[in-house]
Amino acid sequence: MSKISLKHSGGNVVSLNSPSSAPTSADVAFKLPNADGTSGQVLKTDGSGNLSFGADTGGKILQVLQAVKTDTASTSSNSYGDLSGMSQAITTTGSNKVLIRLFVQWGTEAGHAIIFRLARTTGGTTTNTLIIGDDGNNRDRVTFGGLASNAPWEVNPASMEFLDSPSAGTHTYKLQWAVPSGATTAYFNRSYRDNDAAGEARTPSVITVMEVAA
Repeated sequence: MSKISLKHSGGNVVSLNSPSSAPTSADVAFKLPNADGTSGQVLKTDGSGNLSFGADTGGKILQVLQAVKTDTASTSSNSYGDLSGMSQAITTTGSNKVLIRLFVQWGTEAGHAIIFRLARTTGGTTTNTLIIGDDGNNRDRVTFGGLASNAPWEVNPASMEFLDSPSAGTHTYKLQWAVPSGATTAYFNRSYRDNDAAGEARTPSVITVMEVAA
């Protein structure tokens, strides 16, 4: 039985042994590429045994951008508005995707609600239905949120991620928020009570966007 031995510069040897029996027509015979690859390329197969060199792109993270908000904000509006500081622009190419990750913290009066939507603006057009729940009569269709605080001193955390397919261009991902009708003021990065005392927290929130190769 023949074999191919590959010797490492450190002296170790890796051996590729030939099959112990003759191959059949069902066996796959790989055909080596007829040209050398270049730096950064990988060896790929087309599924029929033909090997070729190509770019190492599929599923690769091409860029990562992040916005961090450490100051506080408040809203008492029943209509969605952009949350200042919770947005990040990214420019993508081809059919690459964008992975968005959010970690946010907020406070409301006990028994009251706050609602959030992830939005995308491209070329002046904003879409805030990228990822929301199904229709449920009078229930709010949101990315996350709803009835939250059990007490006015609580700071409520939430996290989520979403893989978007926006097409090529410059896209700004942002967080929008509102309070449902009848709710009181909601606060971002702090509790509703926010006493000036130890144990009352001021917190950060983060939005991260990553271009993922198609």
